[in-house]
Amino acid sequence: MLLISDLHLGSHLKPRMRGEYVHLAARIDEVLPRFLDHYAGQGPWQLIINGDFIDFWNIELAGKDARGGEALAVDRLHAAFDAYPGVEDALIRFLEAGNTVVFVTGNHDAELLYPGVRAAIQGRLEGGMAAAGGEAPSATGTFRIGDVLPGRVHFVSWFLHEQGGVWIEHGHLFDAACATTDHLSPTREGRLVQSVAEVATRSFANLMPEIDYDAPDRYSGMDYVRWMFARGLRFVLLVVLLYLRTVGRVLGLWLLRGGRVDRQGRATHEERLERIAANAGLQMSTLTALQEMAPPPSSATVGGVLSVTALDVLLTLFFVVGLGILVGPLIGATRLIGGLVGVVLAALAIRGILRRRGKRAIAEDMRGVAVDVGRLTDVPLVLMGHSHRGSIDIYDGVVYGNSGCWLDGSHLVVRRDPETRLPAEIELRRWRNGGVTILQREGIAAAERPESAAAVAGVGNVGASA
Repeated sequence: MLLISDLHLGSHLKPRMRGEYVHLAARIDEVLPRFLDHYAGQGPWQLIINGDFIDFWNIELAGKDARGGEALAVDRLHAAFDAYPGVEDALIRFLEAGNTVVFVTGNHDAELLYPGVRAAIQGRLEGGMAAAGGEAPSATGTFRIGDVLPGRVHFVSWFLHEQGGVWIEHGHLFDAACATTDHLSPTREGRLVQSVAEVATRSFANLMPEIDYDAPDRYSGMDYVRWMFARGLRFVLLVVLLYLRTVGRVLGLWLLRGGRVDRQGRATHEERLERIAANAGLQMSTLTALQEMAPPPSSATVGGVLSVTALDVLLTLFFVVGLGILVGPLIGATRLIGGLVGVVLAALAIRGILRRRGKRAIAEDMRGVAVDVGRLTDVPLVLMGHSHRGSIDIYDGVVYGNSGCWLDGSHLVVRRDPETRLPAEIELRRWRNGGVTILQREGIAAAERPESAAAVAGVGNVGASA
């Protein structure tokens, strides 16, 4: 099994973008095909692209963005593939070599939930194979990961599960800023709802070529403040205006219910959840417990909205200082003295808020979550992406592997025991300068596993029903 994630293809496809990101896109189209060709002949492989393969959040199409919904998502998909012809050709060659490709849905490519987007990917890869004289992969419906056939493309809405073996998901559901409710069908009037991080990306980061493209995923409020003041007063004014615009749109998610899934979306989510439980051989109570492990999406709670926008800090500042100005004259002090006392008290209150909130540390949070996921699903190996930090850690008998971000060459290789066919060893590798370096290797304990690997299930469907 070969696992990569967080390629963010298409993140340069917007009007304002630094030249270095355009250069990075060209570099990806050169290097990723070499990576795929390197592994293609060593298979057969199950290539798990564990989320954020295409960065739909960052793709803006002049004259088409007003369309919205599934049609716009398909247009963005084609724009991304058109921008990386080398990657598309390499995926076709990878399939022709008898390997399997599985796309797991992430937060930046939740559009993979749209049947039209899945069909468009199939059309490009299958059409490419047919044009090359190969056998086109066909729609296989719900599949078992241990039984997938060579040369086929699959899509996964949430996770892959192998009984007694491995659990694979992107991991964004455990990141409140990047998550939505009813994640198997997070729609309102048939369109995907946006997370707070997506709104921040589209309303702020996409208009700021000076900022890293993934800043909304990892910056705290204070990180933005330090970044802003380091660039001068004029830049501060621009950032403040964009910040106010972003706050307005985030508040709209909550107040106007724009970020809330409607009744039809919730019903579809529940229907898919029941089907997934049956396909994966898991109890509904297990899937419910997994959902309850995730924090509420930031867009769904007052505290989440206030925290992610730093409005709790601003409201505390204005309220305490204003109160000091009003109360000062009542106790025999001047308004100035009252205001100064208010500033001091507000600073202490804000310090307490920031201390309780803590620094955004999604990589560390996901390590803790992985142990709970492993225990709940009774697997010794949990694999995720999302954090952009490749690692292998072992906690209480659960091996947690994160594939990191492929942009720095990080990826995971899982080898199976030749007899049980269950995962036996995991390696964190780095692709660089045309070669592979093994950064870490860990064995996977075989204790308390089922004798047979027959109950291997995946949650995915190449059709519209998944």
